[in-house]
Amino acid sequence: MAAANQTAADHRDVHAPASRLRRGRVRMLGVWLLVFAAAALGLRLADALPRVALGVPRGVVRAESVAELERATGWRVPLPSYFPDTIEWPPAESRLHTSGSAAIWCRERPAGGIAMILASAPQQAGGIAAALLPESVELQREEAMLGPRPALVSRVRDVEGIVWQQVQWRAGGRIILIRYRGTLDQLLKIAGSVRE
Repeated sequence: MAAANQTAADHRDVHAPASRLRRGRVRMLGVWLLVFAAAALGLRLADALPRVALGVPRGVVRAESVAELERATGWRVPLPSYFPDTIEWPPAESRLHTSGSAAIWCRERPAGGIAMILASAPQQAGGIAAALLPESVELQREEAMLGPRPALVSRVRDVEGIVWQQVQWRAGGRIILIRYRGTLDQLLKIAGSVRE
């Protein structure tokens, strides 16, 4: 009986180091997973901090002026020659997206909120980068003509519930979009005066 007890104890001693080794590996794997998760979270936070501090979405940088925006893109920003008296100039913001899209944001006079956004992008980009425009929901869309060019005219509502008029067309290898917090007639007059 003593021999039987001794072999059972020897048997447990032989398997005890393997069991401890297995638990050690599982614990080490858990520690590595925690380290990787913490590093990933830290990198996401480090990536988000500059965007939060600057108040711009991912892929967007601010330019100091329209001239700087034109130097950065390598092309002339299509600007209207007609601005309603209610729109302040120079723009409040000039933004550039890594896709090549660019936008200027103009305030309502005197020192009001953003009332007009003029954005453009190379045709090969397929459209204006959404990060350059305030978030909105399209309410209505129609095809129209802007002079000799086909255009899309739409109404959109922003997150604050304000309805904007919007027109988008293609000219000179570029996509041009104007979003305006005013009447459709004024928007079409602005769009019709854009130098391409």
